Amino acid sequence: METINFEDAPRPTRIGRWLLVPMHIAKLHGTVTIDAQNSQAYVDATMTYVVGPVAGNPFFDLRQRVERCWIDGAAVNSAEISALHVGERGRHSSVRVMRSWQHARSVHTLRVTYRLGLPMSDLGGAYPPVLAWLPGPRVRWSFGMADLYAGRYLEAWFPSNLPFDHFQFTLELTITGSAIPHSVVTNGRVTTTGTNRWTISFPPWFTTMSPLVELHAADTLQTASVAARLPVSDRPITISAWKFVTGDENLAASLAQLAALLSEQEHRFGAFGGDSYVCFFHGASGGMEYGNATTTSESALRHEVTHSWFARGLSPASQADGWWDEGFTRYLESGSRAEPLDFWAPPVELCSRRPFQRTTTPQSYDAGSRVFRGIAEIVGRERLWSAMRDLYRARNGTSVSTPMLEAHLIVSTGAMSLVDVFHRFVYGFGDDGPSPHLGIETVRHDDRSMRVRVQNYGAGICRHYVVAVTAQRAPIAVAAGFDLAPGQMRSLSLRWSTGRVGREPGRFVTTVHARPHQRDLALS
Repeated sequence: METINFEDAPRPTRIGRWLLVPMHIAKLHGTVTIDAQNSQAYVDATMTYVVGPVAGNPFFDLRQRVERCWIDGAAVNSAEISALHVGERGRHSSVRVMRSWQHARSVHTLRVTYRLGLPMSDLGGAYPPVLAWLPGPRVRWSFGMADLYAGRYLEAWFPSNLPFDHFQFTLELTITGSAIPHSVVTNGRVTTTGTNRWTISFPPWFTTMSPLVELHAADTLQTASVAARLPVSDRPITISAWKFVTGDENLAASLAQLAALLSEQEHRFGAFGGDSYVCFFHGASGGMEYGNATTTSESALRHEVTHSWFARGLSPASQADGWWDEGFTRYLESGSRAEPLDFWAPPVELCSRRPFQRTTTPQSYDAGSRVFRGIAEIVGRERLWSAMRDLYRARNGTSVSTPMLEAHLIVSTGAMSLVDVFHRFVYGFGDDGPSPHLGIETVRHDDRSMRVRVQNYGAGICRHYVVAVTAQRAPIAVAAGFDLAPGQMRSLSLRWSTGRVGREPGRFVTTVHARPHQRDLALS
């Protein structure tokens, strides 16, 4: 069986009589039949999944009304996978929970059928989901994903997971009852199997935030494409641009701009992760990123292209982590200037660390970009760019949490003062409690990793602390911890950063850092 990483998944959570545990979707297959003549659409979807390392009631999400349901081939009442509120504010904050107890690491299938309709999600925004029946008959179907509105990723239409999970998705799509040709705009690999029939395959590194589907009558769209060779990867890619026939966009000019933007970001941060880029001009304001694709306005094009590196190349591990991709992208498009942070200003919470948060905070753009301007002031713009470039190159196609980003930036720049930045302006903690008094002890280490124990000897809870291992005055491993109560002891595991594995670091210096400033040492 493949190695599955549940590190960024929500921890087992007790809600009433149910123990919510994460699952990994091994593969998802959906069949959608759209009856244009009768204005109906039907879905038959099967999800093969693996339960996480703890037994319990697995959770997933789907914002459609399930009509029939099978678990491991046995028919069950749809109430067996009904939605459960998970404590977040807002009526759209829920997940579906398997009412049957399932063993850790066990493999199962869930099959559901339902009539496709507008999702039971927050439908706000400039370009919301659409399923429309038009004269002809014609059909319009737009996924309409959004990160500021709950339930607006793949779960709006199909069984899916929270953003930590990466999985393969295959969609079979058929339109009946219409002789009018339709076109699919997508970032999946498309096979046309007949008139108005397609099979679309999305790669296994995609998350619930990645797939793009726009289905429109062909006579309502215009498209153009170009083959381009990017400067770093030095391989050809296909760039496609689409718009409505009523739109004012110049597709030829847009293709040239897209090629220039993709080349610019390759020079800055490393090889583009796909063999194509798809741009759909939706005629609304703003834009939305997908895996190597966007639905956008012309004014948002630079922002959305950059997201192919930070947001859907590297993806946030949860929606609480969604601040960093919006903050860094806004920082880049606003000139990458440096600006000192005001530590007398009130704390700002960009990352709540709440595992079931279902929207990205709107502060991500302005307050998030201000964090990166502050980091650039501390370490220098070029060192920040270098650190983010190294992160992208090392982890392209994977998820990145906020503590992982914090650790990487400290290791890459050597600036332990970034602990203060994340403490106050990312996690939103103030300095109004007792000063921390932490002790640290090395439990074990080898040539690749270390395990330490941190104990709180102070009078108050330590909301955020960072353990750093340095060798020859350079940090080689960093890990963050949270909410250490008085008298409590906790273990942390640290692994040497990429590029340092296998080097003999000699004598270690292990330090624990918290705000207000503390630096306790353990020598190894």
